[in-house]
Amino acid sequence: MVSNHRTLNRKHKPTRSSKDGNVVIGFCTRSLLMLDLDLHPKELVKEFVKKYSKTYKLGSVLLLKTSNSFVVDASGNKLDKYSAVFGKVLSWKEIKWHLKECRRLEMVEPAFLKLRKFGYITIRVNAKNNDTPAPKIVGLYNLGDVTGILRFEEFRQVCRKLGKQNADTEL
Repeated sequence: MVSNHRTLNRKHKPTRSSKDGNVVIGFCTRSLLMLDLDLHPKELVKEFVKKYSKTYKLGSVLLLKTSNSFVVDASGNKLDKYSAVFGKVLSWKEIKWHLKECRRLEMVEPAFLKLRKFGYITIRVNAKNNDTPAPKIVGLYNLGDVTGILRFEEFRQVCRKLGKQNADTEL
């Protein structure tokens, strides 16, 4: 499923941080399966998360677009970066198995697995800098258990409210 990549714009603009500095906030867990599905076409990612969740009975799935990229595959399909949050609560042993399986299916990068060796998964909830906005919801697929998605959304909403309060007090 991983394709040969080429860039649309060979001149990448350097990433710049906001003038005030920017704290990147992430939702961290060791009981929910969350995946970074980077550099895949949108339709492939949507199809994968629904099929994977149904196959392994992982409940509902929240799919987020975390950022754009300037990468396309050999067929000219735009490849962006996505994250998926599954609804069912799992043990860390089960999560490790799913991470390896998703790598075998070439849906997650090897670096994503290496970062998990410490026993946690983190998904960013806010803007990274002026060029990388907060993740946007692509879809919510109601396939059963929503426990994990509710936990993630609760945390994300608290962070958004704090960010809004902070912006209001700076005026």
